[in-house]
Amino acid sequence: MTDKKFFLLSGERNTLPQAELRAIVETYDNKANFKVVDKRVIIVEGRFDLNTVLKRSAYVSAGAYLISHCKLKDAEKTINAINFDEFMSDHVSFSASVFNLSDTHISGKMEAIIGSAVKRKLPNAKVSLKDPETMIIGIIFGDDLLLGFTDYKNRKKGWRLRRPRARPFFHPSALYPKFARGLVNLSHVKEGELLLDPFCGTGSILIEASLIGINTIGIDIFMKMCRGAINNLKHYMLDSLGILNSDALVLPIKKVNGIATDLPYGRCASSRGINTLNLLQDFLLEANSIIPKGRYCVFVHPSTIRLNDLDTFELKGMHEVYVHRNLTRIITVLRKI
Repeated sequence: MTDKKFFLLSGERNTLPQAELRAIVETYDNKANFKVVDKRVIIVEGRFDLNTVLKRSAYVSAGAYLISHCKLKDAEKTINAINFDEFMSDHVSFSASVFNLSDTHISGKMEAIIGSAVKRKLPNAKVSLKDPETMIIGIIFGDDLLLGFTDYKNRKKGWRLRRPRARPFFHPSALYPKFARGLVNLSHVKEGELLLDPFCGTGSILIEASLIGINTIGIDIFMKMCRGAINNLKHYMLDSLGILNSDALVLPIKKVNGIATDLPYGRCASSRGINTLNLLQDFLLEANSIIPKGRYCVFVHPSTIRLNDLDTFELKGMHEVYVHRNLTRIITVLRKI
């Protein structure tokens, strides 16, 4: 099977989708090569599992193993020359989906060309739009066509079912699940490893991490939040290694594999009277003692906060996310050196 895959990013107009994809891939293969062929399309060559990336991602709309990259004018000839039997059996069910990022209106035509080509090569293959065993994915951008295949299903992540208002315990400061999942992925923590959220609130980050098999510990100074986070995790039949009613500036933990958190700020959150910048700087001193070298600390803060002296951390990325007129969030990604 080819080491080359391609991914279609979601349409958010910020740097988060691309950063999340890079972080997930690098979690499993830090030598992977990335080629940005369009602002929403990236080809990646590396030894990592495609389905793992698709399962974890929040900001990837589609992905596939690369079969062909050609010009649109040569698309029909190229598709007809593909040996579909190299990755599909003769009795497989399949579907063809083409994502069109260009100004042309040929998605339907291209899907028909793909379907006909498959049937000529594999006469017993059957079209199945509801539950195909193999999906042929195409992306049209500019004058180019990428074509690939995947057997990954269940792309619906259930964001709406896990939105803050759908949980048994609600607080207006709670993160939306898609955003929380992105923070988890930026932390570079694998399944079975341990992620800490030192300001866990209602448990948004803990929920998303637990869903992809990451062990979690949450800390919050308010008992009400701790109980709420526990109830929210139970609601989705998830568990944590611990929800601790404690102070994040005096961490009762010796070692974790990564940190992801949303710092308390704004009218709906309490920073216990501590300036947000001071809170962050004090926390990083604590984080330094429990994060191994090479691991990541990801935190969200208002755009008004800027770190100057990082000491034992190096800045790996900053991503602006507009919320409303009075708030732009910054996701800062640090790596322990």
